[in-house]
Amino acid sequence: MSARLTFSVFLCALGALAACAPVSTSADGTTATAANARKCFFQDDVRSFRASADGRNVYVRELDKTIYRLEAAGACPELSDALAIGFAPMGGMNSLCTGDYTRLVVGGSPSSMPCSVRMAGALTEAEVAALPARDRP
Repeated sequence: MSARLTFSVFLCALGALAACAPVSTSADGTTATAANARKCFFQDDVRSFRASADGRNVYVRELDKTIYRLEAAGACPELSDALAIGFAPMGGMNSLCTGDYTRLVVGGSPSSMPCSVRMAGALTEAEVAALPARDRP
């Protein structure tokens, strides 16, 4: 194989890899890198949780002590009184990344229906500090 052909194949492969990298644009129009934009955790690694007073957010702490915010995609009436939560992953995925949806199963009631939630992302230290103590997991 000639050096020119090898170089062409390498460039094509590099271009294909770059096209697959997730990139998002923030509100001010700047592009965020994949490392900053797409935070993920394994749903089995959640160690504690708290529902916000308004029932619209769930804050979960995972193994490495990172706190993530999940946004309820509708009514989840039993969430404020939940003693336990579980996940019923959509599509069989066990990891949850920024922007992904999953079903949240609220423990304690046999008649509870799963709530759909969206992973909003990891909180910064400043955002965690700004949370009311009642909402911190």
